[in-house]
Amino acid sequence: MQRIHFEDLHEGDVLRGDAVLADPEETMAYDRLNDPWPIHVHEAFAARSPFGGVIASGGCTVTLTYRSPIGLFDTPERRWEFLGGLDWKVRFAKPVRPGGRLRARLTILETRPSSRPGRGVVRDLTEMIDQDGDAALSVEVVFLLATRPDGAPPARPAA
Repeated sequence: MQRIHFEDLHEGDVLRGDAVLADPEETMAYDRLNDPWPIHVHEAFAARSPFGGVIASGGCTVTLTYRSPIGLFDTPERRWEFLGGLDWKVRFAKPVRPGGRLRARLTILETRPSSRPGRGVVRDLTEMIDQDGDAALSVEVVFLLATRPDGAPPARPAA
């Protein structure tokens, strides 16, 4: 199994996740259970809203943001040596509609060694790009990755 360590990520790297669908039935089920505001679950109300129709909730959109890059982070062939998240700054720039298609684009903004041995700090910008090429969601994430053990060969994450 390929292991991605702190040293394998470089400022300016751009990685792309898999395309995901905001499946209408799944979106509606998620929103009914977790975020049942009328703009997420009532067609007639949502049609009169500034959005002109039902939109996926922020939580549902965040779930898709986790789902898209799973193939980059955690597969039988590849695993990032993730140690935990430190900070999230999220922005919902454009509504996601049921039936929309999205794909994560991760840009590594900064890497620096941690003050504690065995780990590094990574700051990335994750954008969920919709079918029109627009960022529907962007989130700046700061997280920790384990450093490469002595003698471990370098790896490159799939783009």
